[in-house]
Amino acid sequence: MGKNPSKVNIFKYQDYREFLRDWYLEAKKSRHSYSFRLFSKKAGFKTSNFMMLVMKGQRNLTEESLQKFIIGLGLNKQEQEFFRNLVFYNQAESHEDKNFYYQRLLQSKKFRQVKPIEKKQYDYYSAWYHPVIRELVVSKDFDGTPEWLSRRLSPPITLSQAEKSVKLLEDLGFIKKTAPNRWEQTSTIVSTGPELKSVVVHNYHKALLDLSKDVMDTLSINDRDTSALTLGVKRGRLPEIREKIREFRQEILKMVASDTEPEEVAQLHIQFFPVTKKEEVL
Repeated sequence: MGKNPSKVNIFKYQDYREFLRDWYLEAKKSRHSYSFRLFSKKAGFKTSNFMMLVMKGQRNLTEESLQKFIIGLGLNKQEQEFFRNLVFYNQAESHEDKNFYYQRLLQSKKFRQVKPIEKKQYDYYSAWYHPVIRELVVSKDFDGTPEWLSRRLSPPITLSQAEKSVKLLEDLGFIKKTAPNRWEQTSTIVSTGPELKSVVVHNYHKALLDLSKDVMDTLSINDRDTSALTLGVKRGRLPEIREKIREFRQEILKMVASDTEPEEVAQLHIQFFPVTKKEEVL
């Protein structure tokens, strides 16, 4: 593929355009005469500014142009595979495609070496019960055994799942052991932020929606609260309502933040989204 004029480590990136920007700047530092024209010539592009357009997000990469970029960047075999998956991950339009290529990225040994916590975070958000166990292990009634955890969860999980969950929480630094069979949380709140920022959290929210459907038929009306509103609103009102929901979530978090030894663990789900779309102008 030819010598790579830049020493930027591609495995540190989750945005291929950001990687290209850093790669080009580093290439310029190591060789002042380096230019978009030289890159295009090596890659086999007829236009000299195609790389710049891709970096700015004004062009996407196709299978054909992606292969030319691999040549222009001088990537080795492992880097080629990672770059290909990174491009398709960033350009994917559906959640299913993004999730598929994100898992492909996680399979890269070098990516896991650079970002060892990434795979564990993916695992944490892959199942609904990990955050629940994080709350249960600090309960005063917890006897330190996975059997106790599996019995307390509804729906129940296996002993193996309970054991692996505790290990995962410890590896992530969410909990730490203070004495035999006793744990404490390193922080009372773990938040994903006010907006969905990754395919990982998207997966988690979908899992919670599935859980909601599963428990609807098992809980009595006295143990759950389910309601729905269908609202006709002006489009400009939507951000205002989302902000009110964020404020409400923060109030609930503050209310329970001092409950360091919970007796029960509950899920609070709030779904708010438009079910209409703008009328297309012909």
